Amino acid sequence: MEEGVGLEDSLAYQDRFAEGMDDKIRAAHLIAFYSNQLTLALGGLYLGGGIVAAVRGLRFEEFSRAYGERLVAAKRFHFSLALPAAGDHAPATADVFGETFAAHLAPIVVMLKRRTGLSSGAQWRLAADSLAGGFLEIGRVLGDEETAMARALAIVKRAGTSLFSDKLRYEDIVIEIGGNHALSRTYRLRGGCCLYYRTEGGSFCDSCVMLAPDDRRARLQAHLLALQAR
Repeated sequence: MEEGVGLEDSLAYQDRFAEGMDDKIRAAHLIAFYSNQLTLALGGLYLGGGIVAAVRGLRFEEFSRAYGERLVAAKRFHFSLALPAAGDHAPATADVFGETFAAHLAPIVVMLKRRTGLSSGAQWRLAADSLAGGFLEIGRVLGDEETAMARALAIVKRAGTSLFSDKLRYEDIVIEIGGNHALSRTYRLRGGCCLYYRTEGGSFCDSCVMLAPDDRRARLQAHLLALQAR
């Protein structure tokens, strides 16, 4: 995202997710939205193939997504990636991935802070949340959540880096349903806040860092039960 190219459209697009957003809320949603899609693009190659790619271009494009039997118009970031050159045997470590990810986001964080006033720290915490959540999502698809989470934590718990997040973590939510049966699912608990609670009719997200632990656990248990009922 170059300055002046897609920034205003990307910010305005966040209004579809809530009423009454101000610029800081739009920026919070945008950095989380962008970082999630960046994680899915880069993280799939890293976790699935041990490849650390770089972004060489992108566009903000329209597409249609299915909701039940309906097709809904939406937008997404489409990334053009640069893969390592043949014969390049540089190790694809968590440090290398984290540095590549942060280097791409750094000018965007600066741009959004200048345009909206949302602090760099708030943005980096949301970016770390998106990375950890995206890695968990990819790990589920690959059938190896433990490795995906370990690699995410190696990035977001590295002190002194932009993506370091003190409160971000994973938690196993378990519901006993009688006898020897139980429902369980691992959730990413946020270290940052998307500010959704400040929108009209908004509230705290189920994994929000601002919820008391018992309230958050109860919400996630309800979410798990809802998943089971589908």
